[in-house]
Amino acid sequence: MKSSNIIAALLPLMCASASNAYLVQKVLDFNGVHKRPHAVTVGTLNLEKRDTAPAFQSLQDEWSAEVTSQDAARFEKSSVIAELCKKGDHNIETANQLFELQRECKTVMGTIHINDFVDPVIDLGALQSIIGDFVIENLPEVVRIQGQNLVSVGGTLKINGLTSLTSIHLPALHHFNALECTVAPTLTSLTLAPNISHAKRVTISDTSLVEINMLENSEDLELLNINNNRYMEHLRASVKRVHEQLSISSNSRELQVDFPDLQWANNVTVRDVLAASFPRLTSVNHSLEMIENDFDSFEVPLLESVGGTLGVILNSKLNHVDFGNVSVIHGGLMIANNSNIAKINFLPELKEIGGAIHFIGNFQETEFPKLRLVRGSALLQSTSSTFDCAKWTTPSGGNSIIRGGRIACTAGQRRKTARVNQDGKLLEHQETQFDSPAETQKETNLGSSIIDKTSLSAFAWSLSFGWIAALICLVATY
Repeated sequence: MKSSNIIAALLPLMCASASNAYLVQKVLDFNGVHKRPHAVTVGTLNLEKRDTAPAFQSLQDEWSAEVTSQDAARFEKSSVIAELCKKGDHNIETANQLFELQRECKTVMGTIHINDFVDPVIDLGALQSIIGDFVIENLPEVVRIQGQNLVSVGGTLKINGLTSLTSIHLPALHHFNALECTVAPTLTSLTLAPNISHAKRVTISDTSLVEINMLENSEDLELLNINNNRYMEHLRASVKRVHEQLSISSNSRELQVDFPDLQWANNVTVRDVLAASFPRLTSVNHSLEMIENDFDSFEVPLLESVGGTLGVILNSKLNHVDFGNVSVIHGGLMIANNSNIAKINFLPELKEIGGAIHFIGNFQETEFPKLRLVRGSALLQSTSSTFDCAKWTTPSGGNSIIRGGRIACTAGQRRKTARVNQDGKLLEHQETQFDSPAETQKETNLGSSIIDKTSLSAFAWSLSFGWIAALICLVATY
């Protein structure tokens, strides 16, 4: 009885709740607050959205249109940047122009010229690579060049005529074809990457740099020319081959030159240095010249051959020379005006000289124990009366090793000349006694006058070719 009464009391409440729930669902459906999810078709291999999904399709189309519009704008902007960076030539005259270029371009495909630039600092900012040349010229106001991010210059980095420049700071630059730093007389600091390995040509001239040691990883160079750097005291490079010219000249008289790994060079000229070291040099293709240096010793113990002229000239303090392994000199041999060399005996293995011989000085003796052939003429002029010319003009074996036509030898106040044929047979012999030391000195000066600072290199190069004619004219006067 009690249970029946309870059920009867609850039944109206349950019906009202169901009715209210139905009404709420109708209202939600009518207002669009609740919809069923899009239907999907389930297959055994794939799961796909039903083709009839207008709400999703509409949303996708709207999104695609927006993205396409944004990409078009971005592409249009990128095209403008690309065109700027692809220009063949950039002539920069202001800091604003340079700022715009480095802001838009990490890589410049062409060449950058900076001229008529009046700001004191050239700042390359974010610029990383220049495919062409980078040329900075004739800017008296610039005191510093900096580029923290510059890694490579495909052509030549040329800095010329910056008379107020004190610093070049390019700490990441390790790749360039050529570096030309000239007429920067106040430049005291040059910072490049420590791992330079792609440089081919380096010229540094007329700066105030004290040292150069940036070529520790460069094995091959075409050209290295260091000249007129009046404060430079140390030059070191680990290069192994120099294919065109290695020239060190007119720097500080305190300069010490060190090439610990150099094995082969086409031409080598070392002038006005305090010390020079080439411990591994084995071959010089053309000329090797040591001129007007302040060292007292010069050794190239592994050198085997010289393809052109070997010259040791005007080294006033030099008293020890070692060319102990040289067996052939294809050009001329010139030992001249080295006042502390008493004996020319530092080529014990030399067998052949392809050009002429020219010895001038106060040497007292010459020793060439293995020399068998000199294809050119011989001119020997010693101020020492103890020097014996006979071993050159009247050899004990009968035939001379000189095959170039003429021999002229002066010792003190005596002069001997001889003419030989191509087989070394003596055809003519003459001896002259000078009446006074002044006449001897005149003859010595005649030979020495050709050793002029402005034409010395050209003369040394011509030794291999010009001495026959010169000696014929000289001897003909007697």
